Amino acid sequence: MSSCRKDPPDFTGYEANGTSENNAFANSYMPTSKGTSWTYVTDPGTGTKATSEIHLTGVITPINGLNYFEAKSSTAGREAEVGYYYVDDHNYKILGATLQSGTVVEFNYLDSNLPVNGEWTAKMSPSGFINSIPARTKGRIIEKDITKVVLGKTYKNVIHTQLIVQYDMGSGFEDFGTYDYYLAKGIGLLETDTNLLGIVATSKLLNYTIK
Repeated sequence: MSSCRKDPPDFTGYEANGTSENNAFANSYMPTSKGTSWTYVTDPGTGTKATSEIHLTGVITPINGLNYFEAKSSTAGREAEVGYYYVDDHNYKILGATLQSGTVVEFNYLDSNLPVNGEWTAKMSPSGFINSIPARTKGRIIEKDITKVVLGKTYKNVIHTQLIVQYDMGSGFEDFGTYDYYLAKGIGLLETDTNLLGIVATSKLLNYTIK
């Protein structure tokens, strides 16, 4: 979930201002210590692969009463992009701009306290609307404590979640796409498989550095 537009995403309404700190979540499903980085091989659904790098700056940004960790990403041929991660003892969120339109959305992609098949529902913005349309995600724990092979490397203590993106176009909430996330404890996001309106995209971890 990142913007490929040259104009910066509009975070109006998210009430952001920043300070610089580190945190103590290095052993979570999403380490957020300053200098931590991940490199991914991405395929937006066209078959053309690219490599992108995401690193945590150490900046903590209060947004709507919660502390988000700033992440900057770089991909060859694109402008640098900024996103935000939220982590507490069991809730994990990402705030950023969609690849398709650059619209700022928030995904609550994991509640690690839930058992397999445990579910949750979350708004995609503070107002619950995206471009004046009611929008939400429905999440579910698919698997826990599994082993996952990504680009030839084997990872343990992996959790697999799925988010269904839903919009209400006037007849109730309908499904518009899915995100499958695989995260390893102490490492972070291993793989994202996205299916939006029939377009299938992937992002797979190539290497990482945890500070």
